[in-house]
Amino acid sequence: MRNHYTLLTAIAVFFFTGINYVYSDSLYFFTSDRIFVPTEASVTEARIGVTKYTDSKFLELNIGATVDVIGLNKNKTDYSFGVDFFTYSNLRSEDNFKFPVDAIDYLFGVNFNMRKSIKNGYEISSRFRISHISSHLQDGHIYERTDTIFTPFVFSKEFLDLSVVNTFKPSYNSELKSMLSLNYIFHAIPEETAKFSGQIGLEGSYYFTQLLGVYLSNDINIASVKGKTNLNENLESGIIFGKMNTKKIRLYFRYYDGQDYRGQYYGNYFNYKGIGLKFSF
Repeated sequence: MRNHYTLLTAIAVFFFTGINYVYSDSLYFFTSDRIFVPTEASVTEARIGVTKYTDSKFLELNIGATVDVIGLNKNKTDYSFGVDFFTYSNLRSEDNFKFPVDAIDYLFGVNFNMRKSIKNGYEISSRFRISHISSHLQDGHIYERTDTIFTPFVFSKEFLDLSVVNTFKPSYNSELKSMLSLNYIFHAIPEETAKFSGQIGLEGSYYFTQLLGVYLSNDINIASVKGKTNLNENLESGIIFGKMNTKKIRLYFRYYDGQDYRGQYYGNYFNYKGIGLKFSF
């Protein structure tokens, strides 16, 4: 029995601390350091936080995470396999601190990542993502009063996403980042969305102290829905509380203009300003 406990302890240590001592720090499990970090304004990403629209009674609640499960370091290049599980919910603000849920978008998938340092202060990273996303109206949705019997609406899609991020650090307390993405939808309900879409993002951040900084991030997405091509912009800027390359709290202002990215409202025009709070891990 004692030998069994010893074996179980060894296995637990093996998986929870990694197996670096076997592979000379080349292979590891469940690291907190994500190899691929997208721009903050990229819309379809895992977040934990909330955005309150200043020009309406709605707000967006984000719950979820992207986690690198297995990583490999070889020839000064990092590789990883990870998972995505997250939602973004459309809530309505009412009296007495009530927030009925109008609709929720669910996403889950897997990702494969790479990161390589090119020279001092400059690195490149990439992500290949395979994902499913679906959207559902909830019990807080207010239906329009019509004489037509309501038929439940199904929205879902499976897509491939390839993204590349270039990161440059001109100084120890500043960072510039650019992101280029190509998205391919290989199955969708309804089939009114173009198969391909493109995305480009730019971001800059600057730290005044070790714990306080500011950032500006802008994302442009080009996509077609129902035969109409849209240029969608998401601009985000705010204050960072926390050290670079660590967990952070962000207080921000966001401006979005373009096609509605919420599945139950796809194809509609969506424009809002909001203030928000999110926790970066």
